[in-house]
Amino acid sequence: MKQTKSGLFVLPALLLCTLFVSGCETKDRNPIPPAGTRVNTTSEVFRQTARGLEQDCARIVGGCTCILDGIQTTCSVVFACLDAGFCQLVAG
Repeated sequence: MKQTKSGLFVLPALLLCTLFVSGCETKDRNPIPPAGTRVNTTSEVFRQTARGLEQDCARIVGGCTCILDGIQTTCSVVFACLDAGFCQLVAG
């Protein structure tokens, strides 16, 4: 009976370890883009988000270093757009 109880704790522990390892692996494949990254989008929502941040970006020194459709915005917005599949990197 005790072996069955200990087995119930081992399985969830293995599942948690697997989730942590796979989470780390995903982060390495999808890093936030570096400063200066330029993208084009097909999404009006991401375009509006970038426009909404324009005034804040003008006040934040060094905080908005990526470009979405010619609009200066945060690299986090660019990352979210790329990750969702609504943006493509601009060559050059």
